[in-house]
Amino acid sequence: MALASIEGYYKMATETKEKLIRVLQLMQTTDEKTPMNATQIVEKLSTEYELEGVDRRSIYRDIALLQDCGYDIVQTTDKRSGWYMNTHAFADWQIKIMIDAVQQARCVSLNEATKIRENLLNLTSKRGRSRLTHMMQQHPGNVNVNENIGIYIETMLEAIYQNRKIEFQYTEINDSMKKVLRREGKKYLLNLYAIYWSDNNYYLIGAHDNHDNLVNYRLDRIVNLTMTDEKTIDAKEKVGVNPEMMIQDYIEKSVDHFQGELIRVEVEYEPGQAANAILYDFAGGNIRVRKLENGHCVASFQKMDSVTLVGWFMQYANIYKVLAPRELTDSIKKRINEVADKYII
Repeated sequence: MALASIEGYYKMATETKEKLIRVLQLMQTTDEKTPMNATQIVEKLSTEYELEGVDRRSIYRDIALLQDCGYDIVQTTDKRSGWYMNTHAFADWQIKIMIDAVQQARCVSLNEATKIRENLLNLTSKRGRSRLTHMMQQHPGNVNVNENIGIYIETMLEAIYQNRKIEFQYTEINDSMKKVLRREGKKYLLNLYAIYWSDNNYYLIGAHDNHDNLVNYRLDRIVNLTMTDEKTIDAKEKVGVNPEMMIQDYIEKSVDHFQGELIRVEVEYEPGQAANAILYDFAGGNIRVRKLENGHCVASFQKMDSVTLVGWFMQYANIYKVLAPRELTDSIKKRINEVADKYII
C-alpha cells in the first residue's frame, strides 16, 4: 500500500473515531424532552466540532454502535425526532444536592467550587443544565480558603489506603482575626483513621502516637499536609476492638469539635414540635426521655463537655433547663451572670 494511501487510511480512521466520540457527547446533552435527530447531529458536528461532510446515514451506525456498547440511547416514539440518552450518570435532583453541598462547603474555595459545579453540570442534559442553573444559589458559602484543600483530601485518602501517617501544621485565629501557626509552627504527626463531614467542614479523626484517645482537626485550618513513610498504628491498638463503632460514637458525641470529657446531661423541657426536634438533632437517637407529672419531660443523653456545650444551652435557655451535671449548670449560671453584667447600665 502506498504511503499516501496509508496516511489517508489513518486520517479517515481518526476522523471516524472522533465523530463517534462527538456523537456520544451530543447524546449526553439530550433527554426525553429534548431528543436529537440525524440531521441535527450532522449540523452540530459541523458547527460545534468542525466535522464537515458527515454522511447522515453514518449517524444511524454510530448510534447503533453506542447502543451495542451499553449506552442507554433510546429512539423516540415517532422516530423522526431522533434519539435521546435515557439514563444519565445522575438524576438532576441528585446533581442539585451535590451542587448545593459544594456551594455551602466552607472548606472549598470559590474557584474550586466553580470547577466542581461545572463538572457536575456536565453530567446532565442541556435541558437539565438549564433547569439547574436557573436555581443556582447567587451567594455561595465558599470563602477564600487554602487552594490546596483538594490536594490535601487526595493525600489523606491515599494515606488511609496505604496505612501511612500524615504530618501537618495547624493554625489558630489570633486577636487580629488572622490565621497563625499554632505552637510556633510545630508539626503534628497523626495516625489518620477517618475523614468526615460536619457543619459544612471536613474533619480529620485520628490519634497521636503518645496518646490513645481520639482527636480531631478541622481541614481548613491545616497547612503543609504530607503523607509520611511511617506506617499507621492500627486503630484497634488505639481505641479498642471495634474502632469503627468507637469513631462513630466519638463523632456523634463531640460538640463543634472542641474536645472535653464525656458527660451525661439531663435537661427538663416542655415537649412540643420545635423543642423535640431541636433536642433530637442535637442529642442524636441515643436519648432517654421520661415524662413528669407537670407535663414536662426530662431527657438524658451523653455529650462532650466543652465551652460550646455551654453556648448551645445558652442559645436555647428559654426552652431547656439543665438539671445535671452540677458542673454544667454552674457554668451556665456563671455565663448568664457574665452576659447580664455586660448589659447592665
